[in-house]
Amino acid sequence: MLDILYYIYFVVYLPVLVLRGKWHGGFAERFGFFPKTLETALSSGENIWVHAVSVGEVALLDGLIKGLLAKYPGRKIVLSVTTVTGHELALKRYGAAVRVIWSPLDLSWVVARFVRRIRPVAYIVAETELWPNLFSCLSAGRVPIVVVNGRISDEAYSRYRMARWFLKKTVLQASLLCVQSKLDAQRFIALGADPTRVTIAGNLKFDLVLPGSVMDELEAKRVFGFSATKQIFVAASTHPGEEQVVCEAFASLRSEFSELRLVIVPRHPQRAAEVAGIVGQHHLKGRLFTVLHGAILGDDDVLVVDAVGHLVDLYRIADVVFIGKSLGIPRRGGQNPIEPAAFGKPVIVGPHMENFRDVMRVFREAGAVVEISRADQLAGAVRDILNQPQRRAGLGVRAKVVVDQNRGAAQRTLDAINL
Repeated sequence: MLDILYYIYFVVYLPVLVLRGKWHGGFAERFGFFPKTLETALSSGENIWVHAVSVGEVALLDGLIKGLLAKYPGRKIVLSVTTVTGHELALKRYGAAVRVIWSPLDLSWVVARFVRRIRPVAYIVAETELWPNLFSCLSAGRVPIVVVNGRISDEAYSRYRMARWFLKKTVLQASLLCVQSKLDAQRFIALGADPTRVTIAGNLKFDLVLPGSVMDELEAKRVFGFSATKQIFVAASTHPGEEQVVCEAFASLRSEFSELRLVIVPRHPQRAAEVAGIVGQHHLKGRLFTVLHGAILGDDDVLVVDAVGHLVDLYRIADVVFIGKSLGIPRRGGQNPIEPAAFGKPVIVGPHMENFRDVMRVFREAGAVVEISRADQLAGAVRDILNQPQRRAGLGVRAKVVVDQNRGAAQRTLDAINL
């Protein structure tokens, strides 16, 4: 019955995938049809199967994956990823140390093919990816299922409670649930998890491994098209509707801050041309990073980043950072504020950071974040930060302290995993 529902959903959703440009060559692999070279590689040795959905999960699992490689040197990591951007980042970040594959569709015959070919000694999944057919197949084969960085948002919990009768079996099949907070633990237990298998490990996002850079700040600025004196306003992981707000804010600040430059990093790089068009509507010129080739940007240029993996270097040179998906126009829930905070940067967020409830609580308590309640307050928030160097520095210092004080979830999760 479940397979039938999935087939119906897939047929209905297929045109949407094509229209949105999300159909890609990896879909054959998502049905369990692996190249012979991949099958051969998977068949040699014992595999720990780790799953991440997209860019955020790939990044947050960095420390855990490296810890697993050190803890179990005789085993290999197979990392399955769902999105194109996540797949690209995984290949770039892990290289040959990890076997990166596309994640399976949750059809019973598909997941059975994946399990037969990977032959995992354990399956480790980030956050709340509860797939009934996959969990049942793994459980039938007595493969331990470990949920790491487990969380259930307010919105998701209201939906899950209505389907508790359906989810209970899937949740019960998890051998270990390492969750972010006491509230998340309570919610998993309410959905049917065995309380003895739930442990509060903290948030892996605080343990993000920030890649080192051989570039100093001046060189990094040059790579992104800025001279040494420029102040950089980074709008990170923006969603449709937010670029308009960011451009309006920047346009109102330009006359006051002649050295200020704007960088927009859309959450989905394939939207870069669209974003450049929005920039143009504000009598500015959108310049794409991939065709910049080291040129210095002019006064009317706004850099639009059309590739993954560059946010960390941009955070290094940023003077102020706005976090996208937080204004609620129309998407809400927020993106990760921890990376810029780890670099000691002042961070501005909108009113909708529901996906980072516990993270925001500790930042708020430390006075380490600027929150705006409306889109038209963004320009004022940036202005206040730029006009007050001491406040800007204080926000950055407090943000970095929050990150440093909350590290340790990766080690606690590793300690709880016993394969």
